[in-house]
Amino acid sequence: MAYGLHWEWRGFGAVSGSFVKKYSDLPLLFEQQEVDDLYLWVPGLKVNAKFRTGAEGGLKLKRIKDRDGSFEKWFEKPEELFDFPLHTRAWKSLSDILKEVDIQLPDCSGSKLTREKATSLLKEAGCKPILVKKQREAKKWQAPNGTVKVEWACIFEPQPLVSIGLENWCEDEPAEVSDEKAKVDLSAAIDFLELHREPLKIMNYVEAVEMWAGGGRI
Repeated sequence: MAYGLHWEWRGFGAVSGSFVKKYSDLPLLFEQQEVDDLYLWVPGLKVNAKFRTGAEGGLKLKRIKDRDGSFEKWFEKPEELFDFPLHTRAWKSLSDILKEVDIQLPDCSGSKLTREKATSLLKEAGCKPILVKKQREAKKWQAPNGTVKVEWACIFEPQPLVSIGLENWCEDEPAEVSDEKAKVDLSAAIDFLELHREPLKIMNYVEAVEMWAGGGRI
């Protein structure tokens, strides 16, 4: 997870042997992880809100701030990664987000909500949880201005396919890299990996979840 402001690119579909070879030669960033993400879908919701089981488990919130073609600028705060059971501050953060799409959650001040109880309350309020089961790992590529994380996720549910994600990455504190330099790095990674040749549909997880929620396939 890259905290703070950072740019990303993501595609869903499949990859060729050529990509596999280039990816395999990159240094490892983190080893394979089994992850279940329960995305909270409501029509019009732009925040990536999910309950995660596995690495970085808990409630995670991620907000889109800008777009430039296929590149997206996202904002993630360490204090918006909440463990279960959810306390008052976590539930209020989620309630404030859902108010923007006319979903009213009950006041649970002072409560400690388990994953099951929180999911039940969200369903009753009108949210549609979409479970995405995946296995992922990440490598790193040295770009002209910094490091790019290259994530390979094998998704098993709700649809078997691959997702490849790129994002600006810093091991410690967020690096002081301008927006333009960050996008240059992502473009360079796309060229190096020849992702424009791969059968990938460019979209983010919020857009993918919206498609799955409507019964569609990527």
